Order: sequence, then structure tokens, then C-alpha cells
Amino acid sequence: TKPYICMLLSRHILKLRNNSFKNICSSFCFSKNLFSNEKKEFNINGPSNPSEHFYLNPEELKCYEAAEEKLNIDRILGYIKKNKYFVVHGPRQSMKTSLMKYITNKINKDEELSKEYLCTYVNIEKIENSNSTEGEVFTKIAGRLADAAEEHNDEFPLEFNRGYKDGREFILSRLLRKWSNKRWREEKKKSVVIFDEYDSLKMYYESFLGQIRDGYHKKRPDFFPSSVILCGMKKVEDKKLTGSPFNIAESYRTKNWFREDVKALYRQYEEEYGNRVTEEAIDRIFYWTQGQPWLVNRIGVGIMEHFELLSQEEKEKEKCIVTSDIVDRVVNKIKINEETHLMSLHTLIKEPRIRNVIIPLINNSQYDPKKEMDVEYVKDLGILSEEENIANPFYEQVLPRIIISSEKSLSRYINTKVKDYRTYIKDGKIDMNIVINDFFNLLKGGGSINKDMFYSELEETIVFFAYGYFRKFGNSGGDVNRERQQGKGAFDIHVQFKDVDDINDSEFIIEFKTEKSDGGKGNRSFDFNNTKASKQVKKNKEQLLDYLQSRDLTTGYLLVIDFQDNIYTKYKEALHYEEVKLER
Repeated sequence: TKPYICMLLSRHILKLRNNSFKNICSSFCFSKNLFSNEKKEFNINGPSNPSEHFYLNPEELKCYEAAEEKLNIDRILGYIKKNKYFVVHGPRQSMKTSLMKYITNKINKDEELSKEYLCTYVNIEKIENSNSTEGEVFTKIAGRLADAAEEHNDEFPLEFNRGYKDGREFILSRLLRKWSNKRWREEKKKSVVIFDEYDSLKMYYESFLGQIRDGYHKKRPDFFPSSVILCGMKKVEDKKLTGSPFNIAESYRTKNWFREDVKALYRQYEEEYGNRVTEEAIDRIFYWTQGQPWLVNRIGVGIMEHFELLSQEEKEKEKCIVTSDIVDRVVNKIKINEETHLMSLHTLIKEPRIRNVIIPLINNSQYDPKKEMDVEYVKDLGILSEEENIANPFYEQVLPRIIISSEKSLSRYINTKVKDYRTYIKDGKIDMNIVINDFFNLLKGGGSINKDMFYSELEETIVFFAYGYFRKFGNSGGDVNRERQQGKGAFDIHVQFKDVDDINDSEFIIEFKTEKSDGGKGNRSFDFNNTKASKQVKKNKEQLLDYLQSRDLTTGYLLVIDFQDNIYTKYKEALHYEEVKLER
């Protein structure tokens, strides 16, 4: 019935397209109750609502209890009491908006704080477009402030908007001045304003900060908000500015949840639905996400979908217990799907300062030490951890896919599926010898990849090409993960087939090793049979055997490619491949 109801809703919206969306939704009784039994859910869209979603109180989060963590409610309130202007920033969907709304409610509803302050939250996302004038942008911001003020029966002086044809680009600072003065004169209350998504402004970003700075230097709280919080993905200093337009006390970055926080969220799910979540499953969720809030919730949504799709017989068999195996299956589906959160990574990865850091890390090499500012920037975006590794194993799996899909010559491999598994099946199992030979044939074909395709180094291009090729098996029902070996100049491709039609459950490890025998000068042939090369191959095999033993597997495959400028003309000398068996 849900698709049918959605169709009716679409028709209803088209008929009433001249009305506001709020009125349309009200007239159609569009609410959560239309589709559900009023039980709470995991939230992956917008700010969390404690009455509808599994919710963690910001004041009870373990990740902010540690003494070294600067971002906590008391610290934020302390800066507000000191009349400071500051920034709260963090990655997309890291609960920033939920935190800002919590602060707003706490100030306005707390018995003591509400006597001295009135806090107004306003989201200024999608205010401007390419045709917007400066006056139009700031008039819209003033309008949103007026809407926000209505929520606590406050009157914002919108009469300033009317009749102003000239000078509207300064309307924000004028209105904030008059508004703050009115509050102070009539109620002796200080104004606190939170601008969410402040960094979504592009053309008039500096003008916006300039008007806030202008008010900062006025007599406060009489003639301007006593405290302003800017909330967004980036710090003020991350933007290239022509001057120094803002005086801020400090910039705070939101933190990922601790394992205890993840467990607390899933205990709410257990209580609501009666499905037990094992400790191993919590460990696995935390492993994949490292506490990234959106990912933690997205896995929860996937788990709920998993049980909804089961037949009654299957539910009885699984006993509605969330296991680590179920978590892994859910994660694999998320990796393949194009989620909104992942699409934002597609956009970010195009920035040179992000690629300069991420691509060397993915390829087990070191980024340019001169790029320290870029490293901090990538940390702020949540792509890099404090230890300067990829932020979590989930990102480590999807980032190569995202990088490949941004290059047309490679994307045809990452987005394809295996047309006929029978080509690769032998004795009921995937024969990796056939798979790898097929990969080498593609590589030898030339034209598929070339030195100037996307990366300056041919080595990097082929590394991504290799992962892209094997990824197609994951797109077709298998599970293909890329696992880096820190400091060993190699990466492993973990291929697993489970519950795939006509294929027995099977699991393989492919170790992909890169060498540069001649420093990339291409002035001599590479011979895998010479003493030096033989020792290196033997060392690679030993590494692979250790890895197989740690994963309790018996079969692995070693691929070594020597990168020379003349690799296309000397493939026989440049490629080495062999099957490696672990003796039991």
C-alpha cells in the first residue's frame, strides 16, 4: 500500500502546487503515523526527534565525557555566558543540527537560563542561487529569522524589509541590531542566534560574516546578539577570504560516538522491537562505523529492513537476533547503494586538497608533508581520523569505488556486474585462476588505462583499476572488500560468495603488490626469476600465508606488478601471479 499512498500524495501535491508544502502536508494528513505503528525508528534524514527516533541525549554521550574533549554542553553554555561568538563544525550528518536544536531548547526552557537569554535557531541552507542578488539573499535570511522568532512568540522587525530598495545588502545587521535592542529594553534578555549551514553561502559568504563582525564590535547585548554560533561543515578559516571578517572564540569539531554510545542507541531498538542485538553485533557496527552517527543509524535502518523482508519461517529460524553476520550483510548492501551520504563524498573527493591526502593513503604511500593544512581540513570533514588514517573501514571500502567512478574510463568497471557467473565457475565454485587471468587480459589489452588518465602515477591508476575490476563481483551478489596492509606497500582484496545462486560458499584473499624495480625509468627489463625479485616474491608469499592463517583460510592469490614506463610492451616481464596454499 505504501507505493499507492505515495502516488496519491504526488498527485495531491501537483494539484495544490500553488500552496505551501506545509499546507499540502497538513491537508493530506501526511505524518509518520500514516506509514507506521508509531514505533520509534533510526534516523538518517535531518535532525533527530526524541518522540520519533532513537535518540541519544547530547549531555549523556560518553564521547564528550572525556576530559580532553572540548565540545560539550557546559562548554558551549560557558561561551554563551561570556558573550562569545564561535563555530561548531563537523561532517555531514554528524548530529550537528540535533545538537544546535538541543542547545536552543535548553536555553529557552531552562528555568534559570530562560530568564536571561532567548535563543533563536535558523537554518540558512539553500538561501542563494546563481541569480541571487545580495539584497535578496539577506532579505531571505531575515525572513527565516522572522519565522524562527514566531516559534517563541517573538516579533522580528520585518517592517524593515518593506520599502527598502537600496541598501538591502546590509539589512541583516540592521535587523539584528533593532531586534536585540527591543529584547533588551522590554525583557532585559540577551539574544543568542544560531546560524546553521552558514557555510552553504557561496557568493555572499564574506558579506554575511562581515555583517556579523560589524555587530560584534557594537555595544552588546543592547544593540546586537550577545552570542552568535555558526554551525556548518567547515571552519571559517577553511574558506579563502580576502580579509579577516570574523572574531571567533574558538572552533569546535563534533565527535564520533564511543562504543558505549552505539550500544545505548541499539538498546533502545531492542526495547522498542524486542529484537536482541548481540555484543558481537555491536562490536561489528562500531568496527565499520567507528561511531560515525549517520552510519550507525543507517546500519540500524538496514537491520530493520532485513527483518521486515523475512518470511515468518525465516524470522523463526533467525529468532530475530541481530548477529555480526547480519550486520556485515547490511553493510555490503549499503556499500553498493548510492546513499545521499555517499553522494556527498562523491562531491568532496573532487577537491584537489582532499585527493592530495586521500589517494596516497589508499595506496599505502605518504602524502606530501607540506600539505598539513589539507590534512586538518580532511579531518574536519570526517574523512580522516585523528590518527591520520581513513576515518573508518566503511569509508576505506567505498572511497576507492567513489574515486574510480569519478573517472569515466574506470567507472565502466566499477559499475558493471558479472553477466554470466558460469564463465568463472569450476566444480561449483568461483575459479579465481580464471578471474585473475581475465583481469590480466584486460590489463594487457592496452587502451583500458593509460598514464595520463586521472592520476599522475600509472601505479595509482592500475591499483584503482584492479579494485574496480574485482568490485563487479560484489555488485553481482558477492562481497568484495579492499584491505590495506599498513606500511607493507600492498593491499588485499577479500572476495567472498555466500548465499549466491549456483555457487558454493567460498572465500579468497588476493594480495596485490606493486614494485618499481628500476625506479620507474623503464631502462631495463624486470625478471621475476632473478635473485632479488625471487626474495621479494618469497617475502610477499610469507605475508600472504600469515594473513590466510589469521583469517582461517587455505587459499590465496599473489599478484605482483612491476611498474615501468614501458609496461605495455613488456607485460610478460612485468606481471607475476601464483596461487598460494596454506598447509594444514
